[in-house]
Amino acid sequence: MSDATPDQSDKIVHSEGVRIIAVLRIWTLFYRRGVIRFMRFWVESLLGPMVSTMLFMTVFTLALGPSDEMVPGLSALQFIAPGLTIFVLSQTAFQNVCFMLIIDKQEGVITDVLMAPLSPIELLFGYSLAGIANALLVAILLLGAMTVFTGPMLYDFWVTAFFAISAALFFSMIGIVVGLWSDKWDQFSLVDNFLVLPLGLLSGTFFTLNRIPESWQWLFEANPMFWIISGFRYGITGYGSTESLIWQGGMLIVLTLVAVTCGWALLKRGYKIKA
Repeated sequence: MSDATPDQSDKIVHSEGVRIIAVLRIWTLFYRRGVIRFMRFWVESLLGPMVSTMLFMTVFTLALGPSDEMVPGLSALQFIAPGLTIFVLSQTAFQNVCFMLIIDKQEGVITDVLMAPLSPIELLFGYSLAGIANALLVAILLLGAMTVFTGPMLYDFWVTAFFAISAALFFSMIGIVVGLWSDKWDQFSLVDNFLVLPLGLLSGTFFTLNRIPESWQWLFEANPMFWIISGFRYGITGYGSTESLIWQGGMLIVLTLVAVTCGWALLKRGYKIKA
């Protein structure tokens, strides 16, 4: 027999109802406006990143050879594949959320979204979850396709999942901030070409730190994409150290929380989306 009073029972039922309604509202924004949108344009959102990445792998195969070692125990292709995968994942999460916000703002659809009974945190995760889903799906497809070049690879599933989901969440939050700030596509391209792309290319995707002069290594180690790629590569191949893995994962959590806070604060303020 329950010891709860009628008033307490009503409060419990009410709180559960509020949670269910909140989940349904986030699901509606995430699924109907996000997932359906990128699945409708699957050639650009899924096939495009796969084709470009597989072309990269083909070029590396012809240039380096399948048996050339980048580090002891790993061929060059096995070393490069995880870095390329997580780089494409991060860029996809960023671009997906940016595209949705900029298009909604330019077409005036953002007004309809704001009129819905959605709190800033629901808007934040409604938009970001679509970018995360798109990014993770691309990464899974890429890892499967890359087995043609590398063979099956998975050292630690949980480490791989942590860095993949954290990277997708982090860059989707950056996408929200940039999408709110951007009034036109030139502003988005500015950030994509001069921030996201350089972070990915200078992150150890295609090289190891021992090829960099010691006086410059700190610059690469301060790059968040270096932490993400190092952690993800460890999860896929086992290459790396657990000590570095712990602090890289911790710093990634801190940065992600900062990005979530910034995105939430801008949406709460209605930055560039409310008159």
